[in-house]
Amino acid sequence: MDTASERTELLRLLEEQMSVKEEVSEVCSVVIEACGTAISAVHRGDLKGCDAKLREAETGITRVRELSAKHAYASRLAVIRDALCEYVEASCLRQVVETGKVPSYTEFKVEPDEYLLGLADLVGELRRLCLDLVRGDQLGEAETVFKRMEEVFEFVMSFEYPKQSVKGLRHKVDVDRRLLDDTRLILTQAHIANKGR
Repeated sequence: MDTASERTELLRLLEEQMSVKEEVSEVCSVVIEACGTAISAVHRGDLKGCDAKLREAETGITRVRELSAKHAYASRLAVIRDALCEYVEASCLRQVVETGKVPSYTEFKVEPDEYLLGLADLVGELRRLCLDLVRGDQLGEAETVFKRMEEVFEFVMSFEYPKQSVKGLRHKVDVDRRLLDDTRLILTQAHIANKGR
């Protein structure tokens, strides 16, 4: 065993891994930030701004996939899953606002858990949209968004029970259940107040 040459090679590989991990983390941070800005743009009614940020995120995702294809260890980094979940969430919100429909899994090049976790986070954004509509006295539209919230929740929940199939999903499902209950109460109170006018 030539320990000197082996040590040199291992050090080279470790440095390469560190460099790739740093680039993946930086690119994923850009993707996550772009998706967050895209979501904010949707809530402001700025769909063009949302689309621009989603394109920025897609550019980053392409780069991460290139790095993962060249360096297998990069694909195991948790930050990639986080970035792809954010992208699913932002893209789905964009589609719900424009078409009223949630894109299917086949429209994304992501793993099943990334899609489901993104959908679980979508429930919170749909709640925000619903509450904005209630404040604007658009109860019919708010009810439509609430129904979409329920559909997404029921779909995601079907993968969680009776067994935990996706890491981190159970907590998100529990949070989403509370969000649904709170939103249902707010909608009910809004309808009662509306009838009393």
